[in-house]
Amino acid sequence: MFKRKPNHYFVRTDLELLAQLFEQLENREIHTLRDLSFFLKNKKLNSFDNVVQFITSSECPAEISVTAEAVLDRLRSASPKRKLILTSSIEVGTYLADKLIGHKQEELWALYIDNSNHIIAEKKLFQGTLNRSVAHPREIFRWAVIYGCSGIFIAHNHPSGKLTPSASDLELTQNLYQAAEMMKIDFLDHFIVGQGQYLSLREKNCFKVL
Repeated sequence: MFKRKPNHYFVRTDLELLAQLFEQLENREIHTLRDLSFFLKNKKLNSFDNVVQFITSSECPAEISVTAEAVLDRLRSASPKRKLILTSSIEVGTYLADKLIGHKQEELWALYIDNSNHIIAEKKLFQGTLNRSVAHPREIFRWAVIYGCSGIFIAHNHPSGKLTPSASDLELTQNLYQAAEMMKIDFLDHFIVGQGQYLSLREKNCFKVL
């Protein structure tokens, strides 16, 4: 039997967090994967979207809701131990849409790549409402110089799931395009993502100089 923790704030490792969730499920008579499968079917939770909605609803016991949300946050922030090679706009858009799915706040990420399309680094640069004063090209290209990259992909999420670019999104794209032209770094695309979908601003012909 896993040792009980007073609450999730004292959990320090991924393993302890999972142990706490397993114990909380056992307290609800869910002891095996078969029990969990039966519970999911009984609640008609037949997709990950349904599971997340259940976890964040009042129907889910409070302690399980808190721990399960913490587990999801850990999974979202986990990074694969491999060097990705992305060869098409579809691959990049899908990768970024999956990466930011379920994030509740707006975030801006940059993917820095080398001449062979290997990802050198992935970096979350901003969190919160993106506007001209916050999402400044200076910070984005500072890391491009540090990493010595040849190209950049930018992505930010719309938690609402609506992919229509705002005026600020378009202005940011145009500012980044101009900065990339001056620095001789390829600004490859700016993606808006939400609920597992993406929109390519390059495909929408938004890469223009004002």
